[in-house]
Amino acid sequence: MDILMPFCPITLLLLLSHNAAATAAILGLGQLESGNSFTPLPLASPPLTLTPSTPSITHFVNDSFIIFCKTVQKDIDTKWRDPNGQPRENTKGRVHIEKKTGLLALVFEHISLDDKGNWTCEVNANAERDAKKSFELLVNQKISFGKTEMVQSVREGFDAMVNCFVQGMPAPEVSWLHNGEYINTSVNSSSSKYNQLSNGLYIRNVTQTDAGEYTCRAMRITPTFSDSDQITILLRTQHKPHWFYNETLPVQYAYVGGSVNLSCDAMGEPPPSFTWAHNGKGIVGFNHRIFVADYGATLQLNIRNNTQFGDYKCKVANPLGSIDRVIKLRPGAKPLGPTRFQIKRYHADSFELELRTPRMINVSDEMQIFGYRVAYMSENEFKYSAGNWSYAKQRDFSFHRGQRFIISHLKGNTTYLMRAASRNLAGLSDWSNVKIFATAAASSWLYTCWCHLVLPFIGFILIWH
Repeated sequence: MDILMPFCPITLLLLLSHNAAATAAILGLGQLESGNSFTPLPLASPPLTLTPSTPSITHFVNDSFIIFCKTVQKDIDTKWRDPNGQPRENTKGRVHIEKKTGLLALVFEHISLDDKGNWTCEVNANAERDAKKSFELLVNQKISFGKTEMVQSVREGFDAMVNCFVQGMPAPEVSWLHNGEYINTSVNSSSSKYNQLSNGLYIRNVTQTDAGEYTCRAMRITPTFSDSDQITILLRTQHKPHWFYNETLPVQYAYVGGSVNLSCDAMGEPPPSFTWAHNGKGIVGFNHRIFVADYGATLQLNIRNNTQFGDYKCKVANPLGSIDRVIKLRPGAKPLGPTRFQIKRYHADSFELELRTPRMINVSDEMQIFGYRVAYMSENEFKYSAGNWSYAKQRDFSFHRGQRFIISHLKGNTTYLMRAASRNLAGLSDWSNVKIFATAAASSWLYTCWCHLVLPFIGFILIWH
């Protein structure tokens, strides 16, 4: 009868350690050869390998990517399965396979979000033994703003949403700025002005001060990458028209044979329309022009007879409301032209002019001359424009700014053509005759300055010595 002797694990390890070669032979790890030497058996290669071989691979949407599944035996048949477990056998398309001897390539021409998950290369079931190898495809989506509109409008006095459709995977964090200033959207109480939602910025009780540029900024930081992007949205606050400023004179003057500009400056959103009426009727004829700008309209009248005087109403309207204003155009006195127009001082870059006009008689004080207008062109500019004074630069002077009439920012050693007209409430006088003046040469001006500054200093030194 055999007696079985129990061995504890420690005893077994000690026995095995005294005869490692025998132990290896028992476990099939090698062969015992003469001289008690031990030769290990070669390790079996894995049936499948992936290249690249990382367990997870990260790509952005629309990236291209290829991964190879390699077999040890070239005659083994393999196949790829998508994250849904479906085999991929197509050789064309956005995601397809390409077969070569011993290789089965999985090709992504353009990666999409639907491609994320575990992809598996496996040996077909009819092979000698089953094997599989998988990798995880992680798909990130670059930050984009979808169909976010660059210009948006909201209604004054109502709650509104500034839409910003941020897209990205993983989802980025969004913050907001208004005209470059950070907006605190962390307060969720009902008294908060702003509330950040998934599709934009919610603004309570919109006013005109809420208009401007809103920056929608998206940012994200992950263990593998970080990125950010932003978009600037121009927000317009819809409101009924209001006057741009209140400096328009309720009464203006003109004279027969002259011209006058009547201004109507207002703003609104949507941009309003401007219409003019004369004594309650539409303005007809060829003696007027209307210039429309972003925030106003100017009615320019060439006064040919007394019937053009009267009340001119400007009406400003948009779908949210309208306003109007009346300008009374009354006959005035034509100003006298300058009786004295000459150079008082000249420099390399400026002229100081002397302008005089006698006081007008038999007219009210408000019709007296209050200033001048000077038009000027260089000799080359005059030739280039064929003597057309509409291309000339102009400078207006008023008596309340002092009696010095200086034309600055001129070129040195250059000939200029100039003419002048007097100004009163009724408009401009006839233009004076054209005068020709020339600026000083720059070198002579420097020499004059050097003399005035340096020579007294030299004289002081000589006297001191």
